[in-house]
Amino acid sequence: MPRQRKRERRGTAGLVIAALLVIGLPLLGWAGVNALTGGDSGNDSAGAADGSRTDAAGEASRGETPGSFEVAQIGRDAVRACVERMAAGEAYVESAGVGIGHWGEHVQARTDMLAGTVAQEEMRAIWKRTRLSGPDDVAQATAALEAYDALPGCGDLGSLEGALPEVADQAAACLERETVMTTAVAASTAGLQDWANHLNAMAAHADGEMTAAAAQDLWVASWEAAPVNIAAYDDAHALLAAAPACE
Repeated sequence: MPRQRKRERRGTAGLVIAALLVIGLPLLGWAGVNALTGGDSGNDSAGAADGSRTDAAGEASRGETPGSFEVAQIGRDAVRACVERMAAGEAYVESAGVGIGHWGEHVQARTDMLAGTVAQEEMRAIWKRTRLSGPDDVAQATAALEAYDALPGCGDLGSLEGALPEVADQAAACLERETVMTTAVAASTAGLQDWANHLNAMAAHADGEMTAAAAQDLWVASWEAAPVNIAAYDDAHALLAAAPACE
C-alpha cells in the first residue's frame, strides 16, 4: 500500500507541471517554450543561409550597404551628364576647326604668294573662297558653343563617394577628358575669333568704314599673329583626340 501512494503522488506532480506549462505559454512566448522544450532557435540562421533574409545583416553578407543603389545611381547620372557635355564640346571643337581651317588657308595663301609658290590670282581665289565660307563658319561654331555652354560641367564627378568601381573609373576618365576639353575649347575660341575679326574688318572695308591703308595694316598684323592661335588649336585638337574617352 505505501508503494501505491508514492506512485499516485508522482503522477499528481506531473500533472501540476504540465498545467503550469500550459498556463505560462502566453507569458513565455515561443522563445520561452523553445528554451524549456529544447526546440530549434536557429531559424534565422537558416533563413540567412538560403538567401531569404532582406535585413541590414543580409545586405552586408552580400557585400552591400544601405543606400548603395542610390549612390550608384547618382554616380551614373553624373557620368551621363558629363558624357553629354563632352560630346557637345567635341562638336564645338570640330565646328570651330572648319572655320580655323579656312582662316589658315587664308593666311597661308599670302605666305605662299610672298614666297613665290603661288601666283596672286591663285591667292585671291583662295581668299574669295574662304571669305565666302566665313559667315557660315562663325555662325555654326557659335551655335555649337552655345549648346556646349548650356550644359552643366563635370564637377559633380569629383565629389562621388562610395561609387561602384566601374562608375569611379568612368568618372576619372571623364574628369581627365574635361581638363583637355577645356583647353581645346579655349584654343578653338581664340582661333575662331581671329577669323571672325578678319571677316568683320573685310566687311567694314567693303562698306567704306575703313580706309584701304588701315585695312591693309590690320590685315598684315592679323596675318603675322595668326599662326600662334592656329598652332594652339592644332595642338589642343591632337591632345583631345588622345584623351581618355568619356562614355
